[in-house]
Amino acid sequence: MAHPTLNAVDQAEQVTALRAVFRDADKPTRQKLVPILPPTEITFAGIRMYVDPRDNYTDRRMWLDGQPPEMKSLTALMELVEGRNALILDVGANCGAFAVPLGLAAGPGSRVIAFEPNPAMIGRLGHNIRLNNLGDVIRIEGCALGAETGEGVLNFRRDNFGQASLKSIKKPVRDGGTLVPIRPLLDFVGDAAAHDLTVLKIDVEGFEEAALGALVDAGADAWQPDAILIETVHADTWETDLVARIVACGFKDVLQVEGNTLFVRQGKAT
Repeated sequence: MAHPTLNAVDQAEQVTALRAVFRDADKPTRQKLVPILPPTEITFAGIRMYVDPRDNYTDRRMWLDGQPPEMKSLTALMELVEGRNALILDVGANCGAFAVPLGLAAGPGSRVIAFEPNPAMIGRLGHNIRLNNLGDVIRIEGCALGAETGEGVLNFRRDNFGQASLKSIKKPVRDGGTLVPIRPLLDFVGDAAAHDLTVLKIDVEGFEEAALGALVDAGADAWQPDAILIETVHADTWETDLVARIVACGFKDVLQVEGNTLFVRQGKAT
């Protein structure tokens, strides 16, 4: 005898109920629930995203809230690129929470280069690109960015692929790692002049100095993007004052929100 299966309505009701339980639960209970949270597709502002809340914080927040967790940061970038021929460099693209909405918001001729070295997340990122018909706009680069060409160990954090890092992770929460290629950022900006605007978003769990070093060291007279959104919540782990180095290149701090800082090159991005 065949077992009955849930129809779409029943499944949706179960997911809604589970979300309510998860939202109201304390931290220990949430940790126990995480392994059974169901992967699903969500839609926000006409954008389709497949999320797996079991292994990634960004996916988990999207599954719970119906939108990316850094909406203020994302909205600020979407307003910059909307309708414009933009080159968007998404460093630490994760599941595509920034790359996909920005690819949809940008104007004709735009290109998004999504840098994501984590093999597990590359597949999810590619799926979300396909869901939104952005295969001719977003290019995935399966590498990390650093000071020079080479390779490094990407360390995984348990239950959160989004916090994978080229920096060391303490053993209690480290869940293995994998060798990944490393390339300099400036290798990917050769076509920037073909676009009216270049936006750089970077979230690489404390490895920002190595990824941006050559760019900021080149100074204000060299090529620079028009805007930089950088996760600054890990600034206390940097060996130098990267914020001051960015400002010295002619950028102005225009927004601090959600652990990120948005810098705009004065007179260029607005």
